[in-house]
Amino acid sequence: MNQKIFLGANSGAGFVSLYDGFPPEEGVFLHILKGGPGCGKSGFMRSLAEAARERGLDVQEVLCSGDPASLDGVYIPALKAAWVDGTAPHVVEPNSFGADADYENLGRFCRLPLSQKDAEQVRSLNEQIRGCYREAYALLSRAKALHDELEAVYRPYMDFSALTAYTQETIRALF
Repeated sequence: MNQKIFLGANSGAGFVSLYDGFPPEEGVFLHILKGGPGCGKSGFMRSLAEAARERGLDVQEVLCSGDPASLDGVYIPALKAAWVDGTAPHVVEPNSFGADADYENLGRFCRLPLSQKDAEQVRSLNEQIRGCYREAYALLSRAKALHDELEAVYRPYMDFSALTAYTQETIRALF
């Protein structure tokens, strides 16, 4: 079965990660991809997933919580192999390097070092991105607080026993 899942979320509590549970089975070799933004990690994984599907294999794709058009991971059960973006905010490390995982540095395809001008731009953009994430997490935190206030207003008016009965009735009717 082909699946698309999220293993991370941006929330009022900051970044929430479930990457410790990837891949979802024992005995799968995990390839941890490293490299800067735009160096091809997501495209590499997308190509692997597409090639596997073309050969009739099931694929589990991990979507990026910050950009669902981007991939953060691919798992191909039939190959007992998975690839994951191991860069922040979802830093991934091997349990036992060489036994169950390795690193693949896609940054090696980038001509380095950057020019002084480009290096300064990279530092500036990274700081701006960090600032945007700080602001986003602050806004998500405020939204959660407002949601909790709103829920507190409705809660005294709720008949949860009636809701539970309706839920059970619906489950019986469906299954």
